[in-house]
Amino acid sequence: MRLRNTLLLLGVFIILGGYIYLFELNRDIGEKGEKILDFAEEDVEAIVLIYRDQMIGLNRKPSGKWMLTQPLQAPADESVIHGILTALNFSEVKRIIEERPSKKDLATFGLDNPWVKLLITLKKEKTLPAILVGEKTPVGYSAYVKRANEPAVLLTSASLRSTLEKKLSDFRDKGILRVDPERVAKIELQTEKVSLVLVRSDGGDWRLEAPQKKEAKQAAVSAYLRTLNRLRATGFADNKPESLKKYGLKSPLLKISLEGKASETLGTLLIGENARGELYAKKVGKPTVYIIDRFSYTQVNKTTIDFSAGDKSDSRPPGPAKE
Repeated sequence: MRLRNTLLLLGVFIILGGYIYLFELNRDIGEKGEKILDFAEEDVEAIVLIYRDQMIGLNRKPSGKWMLTQPLQAPADESVIHGILTALNFSEVKRIIEERPSKKDLATFGLDNPWVKLLITLKKEKTLPAILVGEKTPVGYSAYVKRANEPAVLLTSASLRSTLEKKLSDFRDKGILRVDPERVAKIELQTEKVSLVLVRSDGGDWRLEAPQKKEAKQAAVSAYLRTLNRLRATGFADNKPESLKKYGLKSPLLKISLEGKASETLGTLLIGENARGELYAKKVGKPTVYIIDRFSYTQVNKTTIDFSAGDKSDSRPPGPAKE
């Protein structure tokens, strides 16, 4: 039995060794430092990723901000796009696996029905060759790729494929209420029981106006505005809700309103809770209903004592408000 197991293991090693020799070592290397695609990130204006189950389209606006265009219209996550373009820009040809692959070869490498097809458009509508990304290699940290305008199957780092392993939600901007803190002159937090109002004077100092008039802790207000600006969703519940009631947003747990110096509305956020205790957020005037975690809720659901300078009392007990 031991001899048989030893022979089986030896056979496995021989097969793996043969694979490494044929596909990792015994192939021509492309030009040293040759990139899969050569481009400057700042020149990219559009990206299309065609996965096996969906197509994702991204476009850069004249302002420089990225937007999802397919399968829906929504702000895109800038860091995710930067990560993809960086990974692509640093991906180099490790080996030429097959110069003229057959249909069977392409199937073996996962390129007959590629895992993802990537298209990039630069300024002046210049389109780069599409990149087909296939399977990862059984051994070694590599993946098979192919330029659509060339027959050769290439080997590159598997980090490219790993970076491209995204869902639609990964491409969406999860920021909920992004407002420049310097523009905010009034903050109002409303729950079922309390309305808390903070106002900034012309000199820049914050004061509590309701439920009582008091001096405010300047650092606490500044930190709160930064927290609001960094508030991020954990997911997306609904892109076009027919009703807000099922998300607890018809009568929200918390309503946060921000105004500018000229009393203009900078942003209004609603936070609700459903019967199962799941929390949701929605910016007034925007259709998306976001999913948030309870920690994020507690970070923005503040009380008088959180802002009142030198006051140890509070108009209501701390903690999450309940309907």
